[in-house]
Amino acid sequence: MSNKSCSLFIEGKGKVSVSIDEHPSMPSMSFTGLQGRGIGRVVEEKAAIRCALRQAGFDIPMANVRIDVDQSAHEFGHKCIDNACAQGIAIASGQAEMPAGGRVSAVEIEIDGSSLGLEPAKDGLERGLDDLCDEKQTEADLVEGNKDRETRFESKETGR
Repeated sequence: MSNKSCSLFIEGKGKVSVSIDEHPSMPSMSFTGLQGRGIGRVVEEKAAIRCALRQAGFDIPMANVRIDVDQSAHEFGHKCIDNACAQGIAIASGQAEMPAGGRVSAVEIEIDGSSLGLEPAKDGLERGLDDLCDEKQTEADLVEGNKDRETRFESKETGR
């Protein structure tokens, strides 16, 4: 298995690098370069990143995600770093395209995903719709199977 990665530059200065280990595992997210942040703030940042990705239509990778925040990125504040991290995850996982020059704007992350400024890659969206259709078809087949079973059960009870 290999790693996928990308580096983004916030307003062309602060650098955030994201690497995703393709080996399937429990999803985890680890940060380096966030010295001085309490554990509570890091947990909050992870939750904000996950929420923004989900709300924008991206999947959370079922893998180990490592995020390296360059010291120069700290001038933008943690909310802007979170936004760049979320964008980096979407790009490194192949769900979105890299922006021109690898540059992202220094905007604060929005939980609804609107600040990401990325559209899910077409094949990712189609794959998601195909999975949903398959899931709905399975549910319909299960319901049909239950109706047949109930009919057979009723006929046994009544002797018809």
